Amino acid sequence: MSIVIVLLTLFTAAVHLSFFIRDPTGGVIYLLNAIGYVGLLALLYLPVPALDRFRRPVRWALMAFTAVTIVAYIVYSVTHNDWTVPLGPVDKVVEVVLIGLLLREGRKKG
Repeated sequence: MSIVIVLLTLFTAAVHLSFFIRDPTGGVIYLLNAIGYVGLLALLYLPVPALDRFRRPVRWALMAFTAVTIVAYIVYSVTHNDWTVPLGPVDKVVEVVLIGLLLREGRKKG
């Protein structure tokens, strides 16, 4: 399951990075979002024993970060009538699945 979580997180980070590359001056928020995903992913899975006690809170932080990203997308899209079809909605589905897998993995690990 961890491999799927890594792939989904890297996918959504790449999507956000692509939006930044398309508009570097106005899209800094996308760069920050991509960095956030990669940073939290690294904290969750890097084989560094000193990070072990932080895995559970980091998993919850990644779920919260992902949920905030989904809400921000919906709010922005509704207020600006810009849904970035098809990549935006596809990415939101990926993010919902990511949250579900993180929840499931967290329950298994206790």
